[in-house]
Amino acid sequence: MVKATTWNSEEGCRNVAFQDEGKTTCRMIDYGLPPASDQIEVTLFGPGYGEAIAVHLGENNWLLVDSCIDPNTGSPAALTYLDCLGVLPEKVKTIVASHWHDDHVRGIFALAEKYNTAEFQLSAVFTDQEAMYFLAAFSGNATPGQSRGSQELFKVMQSRDVVSFVAQRSNILELKLQTKTIRVTALSPVHAAIAQSVAHMAQYLPRPSGGSPINHAPELQTNLESITIHIDLGDDAILLGADLEDHNKLGWSAVVEDAWCKQRLQATAYKVAHHGSVSGDSPVIWASLLRPEPVACLTPFSLGAHRLPTDDDRERIRSKTPHRYISSGSSRRPEMDRTQLKRLQDICRNLTRVNSGFGAVRLRKKQGEMSWGVECFGTAQAL
Repeated sequence: MVKATTWNSEEGCRNVAFQDEGKTTCRMIDYGLPPASDQIEVTLFGPGYGEAIAVHLGENNWLLVDSCIDPNTGSPAALTYLDCLGVLPEKVKTIVASHWHDDHVRGIFALAEKYNTAEFQLSAVFTDQEAMYFLAAFSGNATPGQSRGSQELFKVMQSRDVVSFVAQRSNILELKLQTKTIRVTALSPVHAAIAQSVAHMAQYLPRPSGGSPINHAPELQTNLESITIHIDLGDDAILLGADLEDHNKLGWSAVVEDAWCKQRLQATAYKVAHHGSVSGDSPVIWASLLRPEPVACLTPFSLGAHRLPTDDDRERIRSKTPHRYISSGSSRRPEMDRTQLKRLQDICRNLTRVNSGFGAVRLRKKQGEMSWGVECFGTAQAL
């Protein structure tokens, strides 16, 4: 099912250092050659807090989903990656922001600027006036000090003449290539989840419209507004789970019970939902939407004491497939003596390393093949 390749036996990656007058200026991952015209590719980036995906759909057509920052360059990970491969900006056809959380949209305004001919798509929850007002209020419109992610998303919507909104059964992208048609569609959010999310957001809105911006991140639990993406390759499929969580009527259970979703081609590659958390998992996903023993990849989430995947999450995913990979094993805690760390924690909050560990998992295969080749870059590794 899987052929795995790892660069550099010591680090699990292949890196290149750029120098200026004998001094190292930055250390970047060498991603090698771009995919061939007839190759399908899914590359998942994750630094320990953040997630982004670049998908090559064939014939140099690209789809970008979400955004995170590459700590080696300070730029969006997908932008750095495509620049390394020599991809021209006009070859990016669509950018999707699966939902508004910071760890999925940092740097997305830079993506929207760089790839300005690409269509920008966002969860349909923001088509509602209340939800748009919420996004503006939470970003502080142009006020610093609020959520960086929501600020960027709001800037994208202000700068673009057209933004498309996505709900279950939406057509995200369709490409008619020489040999086949590629269809990218959304399995979520379901329409009932959109209505519930809008109603929940409305509780946090300042009144009247000139009121102060929201200065804290409201809990939108469970995450039901996230866009889950299905990519139909004709003879195979890819499932990108975003951060959708399970819910008996509005989340994953609603997706797998929908007649249209049930008819989608089962996938052999799966971006595991919600950083591997049990809240984003359901046995029916593996039974209904995926073929047996798919290639599964995920990003970790580490913020304060909240860390995913847990040990139990790892074991659960391992029980589903022997082919599983994670973009980073980093805990984001500073590497120092435990006693020194304890002293700092007594006087400081939210200690993190400057570079928390960044990696990428890349899946590639030729059109028509069923077996994915897997490459791990940076701190990426088998789960």
